[in-house]
Amino acid sequence: MTNECITIFKGDTSRLRNTIPMTERLAPEFFDEEVKKIFSKSWLIIGTSKELVEKGSYIVTDVPPLKASLIIVRGEDEKIRVFRNICRHRGDKLVHGKEGCSKFFQCQFHAWTFSNTGNLIGVTDATQFKDMKKDELGLIEIHSEVWEDIVFVNFEEHPTQTLKEWLGDIYGQYKGFSDNRVKVADHRVVVNTNWNLAVNAFCEGYHNIFIHKNTVPDYQGSPSNPNRHRPYLEVGKHFGRYSAHGNPNHKPTPAEGIFYKYSRPMFPSFVQFEMDKLPIGVNPSRFKQWAFDIVHLFPNIVIGPQANTNSIMLFWPISHNKTDIRVMRFSYKTDKPSDRIAQAHSLVRNREVLREDLATMETQYESIASGGLPYMFLSEQEQLIQNHYRAADDMLNEET
Repeated sequence: MTNECITIFKGDTSRLRNTIPMTERLAPEFFDEEVKKIFSKSWLIIGTSKELVEKGSYIVTDVPPLKASLIIVRGEDEKIRVFRNICRHRGDKLVHGKEGCSKFFQCQFHAWTFSNTGNLIGVTDATQFKDMKKDELGLIEIHSEVWEDIVFVNFEEHPTQTLKEWLGDIYGQYKGFSDNRVKVADHRVVVNTNWNLAVNAFCEGYHNIFIHKNTVPDYQGSPSNPNRHRPYLEVGKHFGRYSAHGNPNHKPTPAEGIFYKYSRPMFPSFVQFEMDKLPIGVNPSRFKQWAFDIVHLFPNIVIGPQANTNSIMLFWPISHNKTDIRVMRFSYKTDKPSDRIAQAHSLVRNREVLREDLATMETQYESIASGGLPYMFLSEQEQLIQNHYRAADDMLNEET
């Protein structure tokens, strides 16, 4: 006997469509509109505060659709700020490395020097600059906010919404979900596909039983849920989320059985977790056979909370047909060799599953770009994808 109606659906689905015309969305001119009306106005994840432990710690990252290089830094006052990676003198990149720790940044071109709070503190041959007002030549700051250790930015000069307003109901539902976790992996790959298709690949579980049949064939679902329906699925204005059903009959590989005998179970094994220890946003329905959640934050972010790990995936469009995918994975702090080995094993399994997804992104793009598919036809289990295009159309149709 199968149970085909296990999903708890939440949120306003009245404006979702199960048919999505795609050909025009893959055109270069459509991508230009997405950059102008979506990416330049949305709250975007660029990193985490976990990587900025000390005063002066900084990371340099880029935002491809907006052609921006950014410095994320914890200042001497402990505040995290985000600056454009541009010297205010002649516009050279201020920092050419990827990360470090310093009280100041000095440009390699003419040695102009800035504090890690953004102030201009040193100018070579300063007497030759007429009417210089150093307090007006500090680093250019981008609006930023930190939410649950995640650093968001908004490129609008005057953001129309705070991050709390943007995230809506879920803003206060994840308090502490990533506490006591550290980054254990950071993967990056450029794929020949459109960014929408790349995000969509992680917003449904319909494909798992087929695409991942060789790597993780039985980690989701159960005999009573063979099609791996989601036990919980919710859509909001700028988010969509679902919970995945962990298979209680999962058969660990021999290596998996050894590793998780001496450490905490991780993907593709899932521990029975004490639900009262979870923030209310994680596994919202308190489904007993919970494996993990997927949270899509529009436009290009997918977060994956699990019992002992979590992940952040960023899908940065480089162009209409090329996407820069970045995956950060986090796990619990540990000094035990058995834990470190188990974490490494889980990371390798995750990486192989990701590689299987990448292939479908490229072949899907090629097929749709050929003009041979009039529209995608989506199921109720693919409501996060439907909601993605609803949110996109809302922003694309806004008057500027």
